[in-house]
Amino acid sequence: MSGGVVREVLEDGVTVLVDPMPDVRSFSLGFIVRSGSGQEPASRQGLSHFLEHLLFKRTRRRTNVEIARVIDRLGGEVDAFTTRDYTGFYGRTLDVRFAEAFDLLGDVVLSPAFSTADVEVERGVILEEIGEANDNPEDLAHENFVRTFWKGHPLGAPILGTTETVRAIRREDLYRHHRTHYGPENLVVAASGRVRAAEVLRAVERLFRRRPRTSRRATRRLESAPRPHPHVLVRRRRGLEQAHICIGMAAARHASRRRHAAALLDVVLGGGMSSRLFQEVRERRGLVYTIGSSLSTYRLAGYEAISAACAPRNLRRVLDVTLRELRKLKERGVRPRELAWAKENLAGSIVLSLESTVARMSSAARQELYFGRVASPEEWIADVDAVTADQVAEEAGRVLDGKSLAVSIVGDAGRLALSAKDLAGAL
Repeated sequence: MSGGVVREVLEDGVTVLVDPMPDVRSFSLGFIVRSGSGQEPASRQGLSHFLEHLLFKRTRRRTNVEIARVIDRLGGEVDAFTTRDYTGFYGRTLDVRFAEAFDLLGDVVLSPAFSTADVEVERGVILEEIGEANDNPEDLAHENFVRTFWKGHPLGAPILGTTETVRAIRREDLYRHHRTHYGPENLVVAASGRVRAAEVLRAVERLFRRRPRTSRRATRRLESAPRPHPHVLVRRRRGLEQAHICIGMAAARHASRRRHAAALLDVVLGGGMSSRLFQEVRERRGLVYTIGSSLSTYRLAGYEAISAACAPRNLRRVLDVTLRELRKLKERGVRPRELAWAKENLAGSIVLSLESTVARMSSAARQELYFGRVASPEEWIADVDAVTADQVAEEAGRVLDGKSLAVSIVGDAGRLALSAKDLAGAL
C-alpha cells in the first residue's frame, strides 16, 4: 500500500491499483495498456488508435448496439484514448454498477471479434477524424511542430496516423497488435472511488482465470531518445483570420529528476493569467487573445510548447516579444514570489484532483507506468515544495538555451524572414 492506494501484481502478471474513496457514490475504472503510438512501425502509424476504436465495435459476446446499450444504461461515461506511451479504456458510473461496468470493459478490451466489416467501417471513421484534425489550425500547428521536431522517430509520428498509413492497416495487423500487447503482463487495472480492494482483485482474478497467456510484458528494444530538429515551418492557409503559432523546445522526460523543476518553470512561463507570457504579450501589449505554455513528457523525452494565435500583421511582434521573455527568464531566473505562486498553483491542482475519481484513477495508473509505484499526494506536494529557485533557473538554462528551439505556424502568414539559426541567436 502506498499513499492509500492498494497495489497488487497478480500471479498472471496484471497490476491492480485500487484507491478507495468511501465518501463518494461513484467509481472510475481503467484498463491501461503499456503500448502507444510511440512504439509503432512507420508503415503502420495510427495502429494503436485504430485498435482503440475497433475494440468498441464488437466483442465475442456483444454487438456494437449491445455495447452502446450497456454504456447508455450505466448512465456515466465510458471512453478510451491513445497516447504516445500507452492506451487507456475507462468508465465512470455509480458504485452499484461495478460488476456491470467491469464486465463491459473487460469484454471490450480483452475479447474483440475483429470483424472485417467493422475494420472497414472504422477505417472510414478514423479518416474523417484525421480530416477534422487537419481543419483545426491550432491543432495542426502543434502537430506539425511535433512531427518536424522529432522527425524520423516514432514519438514524432501523429497518434491518429496519416491517411496513407491508416489505409494500409489490415485486420491482421490489428489482431497481431492486440495479441502482442493486450495480455495481462502488459495491463494495469486501476479503480478509484467507492470500491473495495478485495472486490476489484476478485473481479480481475476471475477475468483472467480462464484466459491463456497470449503475451508477455512487451520487451523494450534498446530505444534511443528522439533527437530534436530545430526548424521554422510555415503552412500558409488563406482565409484564416489568425496565424496560429507553436514554439517548442526540448525538455525533461517524464521520469526525470528534473520533472518538478520543469513543471514549475512551465507555470511561471505560461501556465496561467499571471504568467510571464500572458502578462507581457496579452495584458501589456494586447497582441493576442490567448497565449500559454504546456509541458509534454513521455518515457523517452519531453518538450515545452508555447501556443498563441494573433492577427498575421502582429506575428513578428508576437515572436519577438515571446523570444525576449524567454531570454529574460533564462538569464535572470525566477523571482521568489513567482516561484511561491507556481508552487501554490501546482499544489492546488494536485489537491483539487483528489476530488475526481477519474483523475485519481488516471494518476495512479500513470505513476505505475512511469515509476513502478504510486506516490501519495503529500509526497508529490513535498517534492514540489522542495524545489529551489536555483534548480528552476538551472532548468531554464537547459530548456531555453536556444539549441532546440523550433517554430510552427499555420495561417495566412505570408513569407517569414526567420530561420532556426535566428531563433537560437535570439536566446
